[in-house]
Amino acid sequence: HQSPIHLWRRVTSVAILTLLSLFTMFDRYVTAGILPRLEDYYSISNTWGGILQTFYIAFYIVCLLVVGAIGDRMSRKMIILVSTFFWIIFMIASSFIPPDMFWLFLIVRSLTSIGIAAVNGLAPSLFADYFTGSGRGFSLMIFFTALPIGASSSVAFGSSLVDSPNFLWAMRLCPIIAIILLILSYFFLEEPIRGGLEDSPEKEKASVMEDLVAIIKVKSFWLSCLPTLLFNFYLAGFSWWSASLIGHAMNSTNYDPSIYHGVPFEGWMGISSVCVCFVGILGSFICVNFSEMWRDGRFCFMKSVRAPALTVGIGCLLSVPCIFAYLLLVNVEMISAILISSLGTLISSGVFPLDVEIVLMVIPPSRRAAALSIMNILMSITGDGPSPFIAGFITDLFLGGSTTSIDQFEALRK
Repeated sequence: HQSPIHLWRRVTSVAILTLLSLFTMFDRYVTAGILPRLEDYYSISNTWGGILQTFYIAFYIVCLLVVGAIGDRMSRKMIILVSTFFWIIFMIASSFIPPDMFWLFLIVRSLTSIGIAAVNGLAPSLFADYFTGSGRGFSLMIFFTALPIGASSSVAFGSSLVDSPNFLWAMRLCPIIAIILLILSYFFLEEPIRGGLEDSPEKEKASVMEDLVAIIKVKSFWLSCLPTLLFNFYLAGFSWWSASLIGHAMNSTNYDPSIYHGVPFEGWMGISSVCVCFVGILGSFICVNFSEMWRDGRFCFMKSVRAPALTVGIGCLLSVPCIFAYLLLVNVEMISAILISSLGTLISSGVFPLDVEIVLMVIPPSRRAAALSIMNILMSITGDGPSPFIAGFITDLFLGGSTTSIDQFEALRK
């Protein structure tokens, strides 16, 4: 069926939702860029610095469950508008909390997760009602490209203000842009008819419990979830502490020009973020195409239905030495460290898209949304939530109360 909504309005809606996704990710990770200053400002340890992300994810999961429950029963546009409004309020409020009220900052910062939960929870279902076929796939590709761009650019932006007396303004840029996006959403975001593009009426579905039991019995589902969860555990902790790692490395060597070539901290954070963003997108494209050529038996490959799983395994394995090399080089030669880190990112960029592809191969269409929801919630519970806290806690154990830059760097590196 052809959508009754004009093409330009559907394209505009996709653009608005993609920008909302980008800036909710920007807001989520901007605190990572100014984390060293926040720890000084609120007089907190690395453990509490990691708990910031843990609390955020806990609230995010609750918001995701609520959005999922009401998203099939109420106007998706209205849910996004209301969530974006409160997201803006909480963002502004969190940047004005005094240094003796860290507990309040922790709660209000966590409440900003309402924005990302609404957009990520509802946008894909809106796209499914805007487009069919390649149009749907293209809109989803654009939408998910916003995630690495938002995350990497926010860390770079936060890092550029980390030495400024106005570092709290890192949390005040997003609300200004979000207000514009809220106004655009009100006037241009379309609410399509649910299932309006489907060829046949939806058959009677099994109960939620029956779907869950059926998914749990699929061994390949769990075997595709496991590498995603483990890789996400590493990535969440590494992303959260990357700015602090580079900052402590530079301080511990007194910004040695033979290592850092006269480029300041915010310069290296900018270079690192651009590399992560560009290489991540390029790597996803290369890994997915590599897997498809292998699966179809093109060029020198033998045809194999297991190609996506093998590509993920090889990518994870080859990225390990790159990760360790980066940790060894970050206080020795920064250009080499960035290059080897980029190589590791390139090799392992297929983990998420290919593991999702495996889930779509082994789970029937009537249960795919539930399976992917389980996967996302498990990623939050096992990785995004505890990983930064665990990394911060272990760092404090190695640190043993020392405050010197070299001890802070070595502890975080370990």
